[in-house]
Amino acid sequence: MILVRYADDFVRGFQHRAEAGRFLADLGERRRKLGLELHSEKTRRIELGRFAASNRQPRGEGKPETFNFLGFTHRCGKTRTRGRFVVRRKTTAKRLGAKLREVKEQLQRRRQESIAMTEPGCGR
Repeated sequence: MILVRYADDFVRGFQHRAEAGRFLADLGERRRKLGLELHSEKTRRIELGRFAASNRQPRGEGKPETFNFLGFTHRCGKTRTRGRFVVRRKTTAKRLGAKLREVKEQLQRRRQESIAMTEPGCGR
């Protein structure tokens, strides 16, 4: 089992589906005793790991699912040289789009400025 935690969000990784099911049931029970709830949209089990693709193929389920955590989309992948399993991380599309819009707006504002104003050290 692995654990990645940031503030009140976390990701748990298990080798077997049954272990994940037991953990999720126990966690829900503990939270209810404390009067807390798990966020239904954020709480889910997905198949991710070196056998995910091969296990899903006979069931006709296609590629393994992805998930977003801490601004990155995590997905299954393989190394180029040896074909070993790795977790690939890509900036979340929502976050990347927001940054690109911000850069575009700033470039549009600066388009009409003189060259002297755009040079470094001009007193901005």
